[in-house]
Amino acid sequence: MHRAFDFDDIIYSVLKYLEGKDLKNVAMTCRMLSAPALNILWFKQTSLVSLITCLPQDAWVIVDRTIHYPARLGEPDPEDEWHIVERTMNLTRAPTPSEWERFQIYASRVRRLIVPELDPIPWAKDVPKFPQINVNATVLRRLFEQFPAATLFPNLCSFDSRALRKSSSDLSLVRKFMSPRLEALNVHVSATVPPHEVEQFIGALAIEAHGLRQLSLSLDDGLQGFAVLPNFGMLPKLFELTIHAVDASLTRQTITNIQQLRCLKTLKLSLIGTCCNGGVMALELSSLESLSLSGVDLPQCTHFIRQITTRKLSHVAIDYVRRASPSEITVFTKSLSTLCQYHGSLKQICVVNNRDLYAEEAAGEHFRVIPLESEVFRPLLKFTGLLSVEFVKMGNYLLDDQFIHQITNAWPGIQKLSFVSGQPPALVKVTFNAMMSLATRCKSLRSLNMTCDASQPILIPQAEDGTERLWPAQTALRALHFEDTPLQEVGNMPYILGKVFPALNPWRLQGYSYVDLPDLPDPLPSDHPRYALNEIRNALWEMPDRVDYRVHPDSDSED
Repeated sequence: MHRAFDFDDIIYSVLKYLEGKDLKNVAMTCRMLSAPALNILWFKQTSLVSLITCLPQDAWVIVDRTIHYPARLGEPDPEDEWHIVERTMNLTRAPTPSEWERFQIYASRVRRLIVPELDPIPWAKDVPKFPQINVNATVLRRLFEQFPAATLFPNLCSFDSRALRKSSSDLSLVRKFMSPRLEALNVHVSATVPPHEVEQFIGALAIEAHGLRQLSLSLDDGLQGFAVLPNFGMLPKLFELTIHAVDASLTRQTITNIQQLRCLKTLKLSLIGTCCNGGVMALELSSLESLSLSGVDLPQCTHFIRQITTRKLSHVAIDYVRRASPSEITVFTKSLSTLCQYHGSLKQICVVNNRDLYAEEAAGEHFRVIPLESEVFRPLLKFTGLLSVEFVKMGNYLLDDQFIHQITNAWPGIQKLSFVSGQPPALVKVTFNAMMSLATRCKSLRSLNMTCDASQPILIPQAEDGTERLWPAQTALRALHFEDTPLQEVGNMPYILGKVFPALNPWRLQGYSYVDLPDLPDPLPSDHPRYALNEIRNALWEMPDRVDYRVHPDSDSED
C-alpha cells in the first residue's frame, strides 16, 4: 500500500467522498482502512435501529401496528379515512455479553445521534409521514443496564432526543446520553412531562454535560412555554441557545437568566403569550452577535428587543404570523436603535410575515392594504454597515425615490436588498431610474427585489453634450426581481439590463409574485406583464459578451 495511507488525515480526506455501499466495501479490504471507513459510516445516525440490527437476527423483531384515522371533516366517504403503520423494534431474547460487545464497538464510533430536518412546507404537517421504526423503551433500558452510559457512547458530541422516537420525552433515558464531551443537545419534551422533572433535567446539565456549546429546548413542539426558566450560569462554554417557547410575560426573567451566558453568540427564541411591562433599563447581552425571534405578532418581538441591548450584534431575524400595522412596524424599526449600541456592527436584517393565507381569506383580509411609506424604514439608515436587508410580505411598500437615493449613501456595501410584498401594490412611487441608480452605485449588490414604475418609456441619462450615456456597468448583480413592477412593454429594457448588468442571470430575472391569485383570468391576456418579462429574459440569453449560465451555471453562486 502507498505510504500516503500511513497518515490518517489523508485516508479521511479520500474516504469522505465515498457513500454507504462503497464505504462498506472499503471497510472489508484491510485493517488499515477498516477503522476509518467504519468511523465515517457510523459518524451520524438518526436512530438506534441500525445499532440494534448489529445483534443476531434472532435477537430482535420489528412489529407492525396499523393505526386508522377517520375521514377529515367534509369528507363523508368512509374510504377517505387514512392510516399509518407504526413499527416498533423489540428484543426476542436476551443477547449474550459477546453480542452486546459487538453493539458497543459500533456505538463507540457514533458522534452525532440526530434526526433529519423536518419538511418546512406548512401544509406538509398534515400529511402522514413515512413509517419510522421506534425502539421500545424496554430495549433502551436493558441496553443501559449492560453498559455505563459513558462507555456506551464515549465519542457522542451531538444528540437530539427525537432520535429516541417515542421515548424522546423520557428524560431519565435522555440523561443517559449526557456526558462532558457532549457539545450539542436538542431536547424535545412532551407537555405531559411534569414541570419539576423538566427543571431537574435542565439543572443537571451543568454537572452531566458542562461542555455544551449548543443547546435547544422545546416543550410540546413550542406550543407551550416553560413555566420556570433554567439557570444557565453553570454552562460556561454555551455559545448558541434556542428555546421553543418562552412566555412573553416572563421576558425580564428570561433575559436575566440568559445574561449569565458570558460566551453566548447566537440566541433563538419563539415567543408565546401576552407581553407585560418590562423594566425601565435594558439588560445587556454583551457577547450576542445573532438574534432570531418568532412570535404570533410583531409587538411580541418588539417588546423583547426593547428589553435588551448589545455591543456587537450583527444579525437580526424576525418572523411573525399576524399582520402588523404601519405604526407597529415603525416601533419595531426604531427599537433596533437601542438594541445595537454600535450601529456599524449590524450586518443583516430579515423580517418575514409568515401569514396564514387561509385564515386571511376566510376573514376577507387577504387583499387588505397595509401602506408602508419610506418613513417606516428610514430609522434603519443609521446602520451604515448593513450587507443584507430583507422585508418579506409585510404589506404594500410605498417607497419613494428620495429614500432609494438615501439607501445608496447609507448602505454602500449592501449585497442583498429585498422588499417583497406578495400582493398587487396600491401605488408605485419608485421610478425605474432610481432603482437603476441604486443598483449601479452599490457595487457589491448581488440580489435586488423591488417594485418600481417601468410603465413609461425609460429615460437614459445624458452626458453634458446631450448624448445618451448608460449607467456605469455593475458586475456583481446576479438576481433581479421586479416584484409587481407595472411593465407594459419591452422597449429598450433588454439592452439596458444586458449592458449595465453583464453578470445578471436571466433565470433569476423574475417578477409578478401575485399572478397566480384566483381572481386573475386564465389564460392571461396577451398584454400581461409576464409575457413582457419572458421576452426580456429571452433577449438577454441572446445578447453577446455576457456570462452564459447555461454553459457556466457555477458562475452564479448562491447569495
